[in-house]
Amino acid sequence: MYTLDTKAARQADTSGSQIKELGKYIGEFTQAKVLVSKKTGAKGIEFAFKSNSGQKANLSIYTMSASGEHYSGYDALMAIMTCMSLRDIKPVMGNATKYDFDAKKEVQEECEIFPSLCKPIGVLLESEDYQKQDGGAAIRMVLKNVFQPATELTASEILDKKTSPIQLEKMVLGLRHRPAKTAKLLPSHQAPAPSGSGFPDLNEDCPF
Repeated sequence: MYTLDTKAARQADTSGSQIKELGKYIGEFTQAKVLVSKKTGAKGIEFAFKSNSGQKANLSIYTMSASGEHYSGYDALMAIMTCMSLRDIKPVMGNATKYDFDAKKEVQEECEIFPSLCKPIGVLLESEDYQKQDGGAAIRMVLKNVFQPATELTASEILDKKTSPIQLEKMVLGLRHRPAKTAKLLPSHQAPAPSGSGFPDLNEDCPF
């Protein structure tokens, strides 16, 4: 015998599906692993995000060049850490999932990961056109900004010790799709700078 479970019924619409629409999502990073560009040596983090409704997205940000120059993804990482109340993070060796294009399935690999970043988070996602390795066109999701899921406060509001969210609604209205011409201006997988980038350093005035 079965009794109607409306939550499970709703879950069937989104479970296991990829996020394909720009917008505001609440969930958690289920994976965060060190990312290093084979071509340039640029460093960053590759995230696996899963929303509370079961939708998934792979999001990558490059935080700095091989020489240590900060990219816009560095601002995004600082915002993530602020929303998670993290003063510092350090990578450790562990297992992570990656897609094996030859085997055409997900496999486990040993790599450097950031377990401390696998926490609840709110994300604002934009979409952009890009060219695949085989020359075909596709659309991917891009991390635009983050917010604290419990309060909907943005990083700057948290640092300013605000108690009421004001910025998030404006940021949602500003989300857009980036056509191919715009997307080509960004290095592969690099997220644009979050709105209101240039977050203060995490110092003694930090509220956490």
